[in-house]
Amino acid sequence: MDDDSTALVELARSVRRASQELDRAIATCTGEHSVGRWHVLSAVADGAGRSMTQLTEATLLAGASLTRLIDGMISDNLVHRRVDEADRRRVLVFPTRRGLLAYQVMNRTLAESGLDAFGADRSRMTRTLDAFVDRLHDTRGAAAIPAK
Repeated sequence: MDDDSTALVELARSVRRASQELDRAIATCTGEHSVGRWHVLSAVADGAGRSMTQLTEATLLAGASLTRLIDGMISDNLVHRRVDEADRRRVLVFPTRRGLLAYQVMNRTLAESGLDAFGADRSRMTRTLDAFVDRLHDTRGAAAIPAK
């Protein structure tokens, strides 16, 4: 393996490890097994309702996994489904009062732990990661090798 390939492997491993560690820290802090419920509640907290497609984007979970997560959250009375008035073929997910309270508790716990500081005010780290993802999309879409 050449030096560039080794560096790419190390970068991929570091990014994945950072993501997993952040998810683990958030889950531990919020008392959840995973961050999925926190992501769903974050997406629906404004009360506007979100489609399953929108929740897929918010949670990065595949269809079947997201459906199981939402079913469990419905069983725990954290969210509910309702047919979209504008498009009867679509179902929207809304928070329940209990879901909103749970989300507030989760966020308060994260703030007390100091974890929320990592994302405060679109921190430098967040902007750097966003730029990194944008660059990956650009090079992947163009199938070009980034300039050195």
